[in-house]
Amino acid sequence: MAALGHTLPFYTGTKPTFPMDTTLAVIITIFLTALVTFIIILPGIRGKTRLFWLLRVVTSLFIGAVILAVNFSSEWSVGHVNANTTYKAFSPKWVSVDVGLQIGLGGVNITLTGTPVQQLNETINYNEAFAWRLGRSYAEEYAKALEKGLPDPVLYLAEKFTPRSPCGLYNQYRLAGHYASAMLWVAFLCWLLANVMLSMPVLVYGGHM
Repeated sequence: MAALGHTLPFYTGTKPTFPMDTTLAVIITIFLTALVTFIIILPGIRGKTRLFWLLRVVTSLFIGAVILAVNFSSEWSVGHVNANTTYKAFSPKWVSVDVGLQIGLGGVNITLTGTPVQQLNETINYNEAFAWRLGRSYAEEYAKALEKGLPDPVLYLAEKFTPRSPCGLYNQYRLAGHYASAMLWVAFLCWLLANVMLSMPVLVYGGHM
């Protein structure tokens, strides 16, 4: 899964710089805790209903975890390339690096790792996130990246997703991300409502939901 460095839901892909996404780690921990808690109380359920409850709860927790995990994933679209490129502005020196791009519903994540990591007497190992979720300004985050003086490859990719870029990637991915995220939140609410119905004598409507 993405928490272990693979694209969601279960497709293999390039690993990000950090082996564990903290948000996904929290989601997985919460649902695993709920599952373990249910398994502990499972022996208290008598008869054939024990298997019925086990299948229902495991399936429900899996669906809920997947909905939240894919909503917060930064790996809906990924790219990776090894290149020789300039490292700093106004410098003719080149470096060999691995450049990674991960696009999520809430923004983009750009990784830059030197091959080898130590080049030009510096450690080339960057993992920069640029968000466009509601309440966040991508243009402001890009301006801060310019002020920080991030390496050229990072700034070059980040610039392609700015609102004023002629590529049009900002509107394309931002709008798609907002609508997809909204639909996933609706799906999560439906999941909560389905759990309420499945806990009551309205199993048919819970299944439909």
